[in-house]
Amino acid sequence: MRPTTGGIAGLARDMDSGDPVAKAEIRILWLQQGTNQGRTTTSGDNGLYDIETLVPGKYQLVAVFAGQPVEVSNIDVRAGQITMVDIVFTLGRPDPIKVDFGSAKASQIERYRPSNVTASVAIIEGTVSDTATKQRVAGAVVTAVIGDDSNRTQQTVSDDHGRFRFETYPGTYSVSAYYSVGGRGQIEVRRSNISVQGAEAVHVPLWIEMDR
Repeated sequence: MRPTTGGIAGLARDMDSGDPVAKAEIRILWLQQGTNQGRTTTSGDNGLYDIETLVPGKYQLVAVFAGQPVEVSNIDVRAGQITMVDIVFTLGRPDPIKVDFGSAKASQIERYRPSNVTASVAIIEGTVSDTATKQRVAGAVVTAVIGDDSNRTQQTVSDDHGRFRFETYPGTYSVSAYYSVGGRGQIEVRRSNISVQGAEAVHVPLWIEMDR
């Protein structure tokens, strides 16, 4: 990717199972001066997709799978950066879905039932993002604590796409993320009272105010 261009990438998945959705058709439109220029791609077997060398500006994404369209508007692409846009289909319920990228809905906790998780296991996964730019934050330290039991604490680091994942016990958790910013110390965000049952997974978005 050239430093004068940006890109859009992400994961297409099913809301109910969390499984990746392969071969979803993905089209993006550049919303600049009424132009209808667009680029297309399809998600891979792992549900991942990417479109690079995009002119900075506002974009709209439309993904289609099994007859269901998912439209994501107000995507801001910046030079030298990849904007992560995940796409959630409701397989078997093909009503159109419209999402305003970075809206309050993006902070909602989602629940799904993975097909390969036993009743003794719960999954907490999610993303860490910058509140102002909507860019994903890699290298944030994410901690999950069940109740007040410090002996049942797990930690991980968000990956290059700002994602994190824990396989843990059913219970009620606090999930936090902190990130060290040079010369300004640490920035932290926490979400509490997140309940997760056995054989269930929760997707927890964490938003950090990087510019404060």
